[in-house]
Amino acid sequence: MSSQSVMVVVRIVIIMCIKILVVSSDPQVPSFGKTIREAYFQFQPGFLNFNHGGFGATPKPVRRMQNRFIDEQEAQPTAWFASGGYQKVISEVRPRLAEMMGANATDVVFLDDASSGLNAVLRSLPWQPRDVLLLTTAAYAVLPNTGAWLKRRYNIQIVQVEVSFPASGPESFLDPLEQTLRQLPRPCRLRLAVFDHVSSYPPAILPVSRLAKMVKAWFPDALVLLDGAHALGQVPIELGQLEQAGVDAYVTDGHKWLMAPKGSGALWASRSVQDILEPAIISSDNSPETTFQKRFDYIGTRDYSSWCAMGAALDFRRMLGGEVRLQRYTSELAKWAGQMMAEAFGTETVVPVSMTPSMFAVRLPIAATQSEACAGFIAEGLIQNYSMLVISFGLHTNSSTDLTHWIRVSSQIYLDRSDFHDLASAVLTLRASCKDIGRPGGQLDDIAI
Repeated sequence: MSSQSVMVVVRIVIIMCIKILVVSSDPQVPSFGKTIREAYFQFQPGFLNFNHGGFGATPKPVRRMQNRFIDEQEAQPTAWFASGGYQKVISEVRPRLAEMMGANATDVVFLDDASSGLNAVLRSLPWQPRDVLLLTTAAYAVLPNTGAWLKRRYNIQIVQVEVSFPASGPESFLDPLEQTLRQLPRPCRLRLAVFDHVSSYPPAILPVSRLAKMVKAWFPDALVLLDGAHALGQVPIELGQLEQAGVDAYVTDGHKWLMAPKGSGALWASRSVQDILEPAIISSDNSPETTFQKRFDYIGTRDYSSWCAMGAALDFRRMLGGEVRLQRYTSELAKWAGQMMAEAFGTETVVPVSMTPSMFAVRLPIAATQSEACAGFIAEGLIQNYSMLVISFGLHTNSSTDLTHWIRVSSQIYLDRSDFHDLASAVLTLRASCKDIGRPGGQLDDIAI
């Protein structure tokens, strides 16, 4: 590298460092944690939301902007719905959202949520009897449920890739997939394979590019759909790269990690499949000649303000320093908190740090001799006695046939390390109080905190 090139690199590094310092020291940008929580969110006093991944939390400025759109809608309903009102707004939001997803704006449509996108793709495909839908055992419930409907309607086959936890690395997903693909009978009409980008129960970042490439290598005509419900705003999305790896469609939520209003989401589709995709609701404007985006942009008289307010969510995130700063904070906080709590409990996290997004699962310190009532007691005690909300779930792990008990914990910009220390302490206190649950004569109602 020439001395001139070295100087250019040095200047770029200096400029980036200055930008980071300016953002972190800007008095107009509140520090993350309690300050952000009190300034921008509407949680009840004392409540700590460790389940952001469940239903999100919409900041006050985003809600105010959504209300402005609702006011505009009610001021002139016909202008809003039929004369370019909300359509103009989403036409301005769409390229910004597409840029964040690493996609072309022409390939992105708005959704109410990821579930409607999954249904749009799964129920649009020309299924034939004995076609195969491939899922993993970590798939969110909407997928096996919709698969069961397709099986009843079209007599398709559903094949599930058995994924075991705790996972040691990407191979925990790649090896079972390769084994499953190798064992599929020939000929086999594998119509669609669906993978999470970030799984929900338990939470993990999946090696989606490698999974898609593997499917295409074995079955070039199969389609690959990614469920990115938890991805937008939590992890970087590069749909250009994912398309090259073999991904044909991608759905995501806006209300979760992007912090847009409930009822917002997006679907990206490669141009090779756009002509066959229909929204979950076919409206009066969906003639056979309707283009991909127009088919999804109007699905009847409903509240489109949540789609419009996705722009305000992007503005809010930019005001706080942008995607790199926000995602770095929540990701690093989750990785630290997962390790801290695992050490405090003497247990483990469900995936390694390299696969941990901005939420994690840590095993509760509950012996196999105890019942799952203890896990439920802890989760219930957290909300009732400490105003903390986590999600509790059970897993059959690799090393044991016994059910192990875990909690899923979300990180977010309105939380800080002290909040996770408080959570760990509360769990251990509750754990000590339920030591008799599961023993003969031990009753949940007999336990006092």
